[in-house]
Amino acid sequence: MSQPQVKQHASLEIDPTLLDAVITGTKQGLEMAGINPPPVGASRFFSTSRPISVMVGLVGRTNGTCAVSLTEKAMLHVAGKLTGEPCSQMNAESIDAIGEIGNMIAGRVKELLVGSEFEMQNISVPSVIIGQSYGVHYARGMHTISVDFELEEMPITDLRERFFTVSLSLLRRVAG
Repeated sequence: MSQPQVKQHASLEIDPTLLDAVITGTKQGLEMAGINPPPVGASRFFSTSRPISVMVGLVGRTNGTCAVSLTEKAMLHVAGKLTGEPCSQMNAESIDAIGEIGNMIAGRVKELLVGSEFEMQNISVPSVIIGQSYGVHYARGMHTISVDFELEEMPITDLRERFFTVSLSLLRRVAG
């Protein structure tokens, strides 16, 4: 009897150091808000159609960005968890809270990459981008990973709203 043929698939070639930094950094960054979202998918590309993003610059021997992209309902849920009070509409307080969430995640990612070829020294003030019609273009040589997470505590009726993405795009540091 012959053995069935096993089809070989190409690897996604996701850098394991960056994958671990995004997953662990996101989970640790959200601990303060009492959120523990499981990762549900990963890609080598930065792509999102969600209307709210927090961008945090990463600078030093390695440069790049950390971005958190989510829907308005997910943003209000996460902001409410951080502030300890429900957020029902987008306002200055909820925008500040989601900016701080981006800052907490980027800060943890920065700490997790110390000693790696992706180490950086500083992070920027977070910028909150509202509107889904934008594109992000990076220079050649960027190493990018995007990980999708699920906010399981949101109602199942908001299934499409329960997901957010954390993306990391970095240049490897120059030797020396």
